[in-house]
Amino acid sequence: METLGKLDAVADVPAGTPEGRVATIFFDPRCPYCHAAFTALHGRVAARWVPVVVLGEPEAGSRMAAAILSAPDRVAALESAFAAKLTPTAPVSPELAAKLAENRAAFASIFAAAPQLRPGVPTMFVPRPDGRLAIMVGYEPGDDAKLRAVLTGS
Repeated sequence: METLGKLDAVADVPAGTPEGRVATIFFDPRCPYCHAAFTALHGRVAARWVPVVVLGEPEAGSRMAAAILSAPDRVAALESAFAAKLTPTAPVSPELAAKLAENRAAFASIFAAAPQLRPGVPTMFVPRPDGRLAIMVGYEPGDDAKLRAVLTGS
């Protein structure tokens, strides 16, 4: 989790959230499953949303992810992106391109180290109360309850 915590992300973490109770979620801003996960988890589960561009048209995805990361209110920008109301027009700065490349490299290395997992978004890293980490790939309705159960150890 320490390495994941260093990646540039959207912090959707309510004040007072205990340390170790924050999920890290890799997402592509154009992914409908990521959108469904955000809709189900926003305001209910503390999460750091790490953008990775893994779906088609990498240039469009990079502009979208960069627009989210450069916004003064990243959570609002993420909401706008998922609601298809964010239309980035600015090119991606070299600094943001480097951060997105770092996010993608971390994402790729996770799946290289765990070949039993199939890469996909969203990929959720959920800390368990005992310090172990659960990895959930993909999102289906009801997975938010599973994620909360892992976080609380129930």
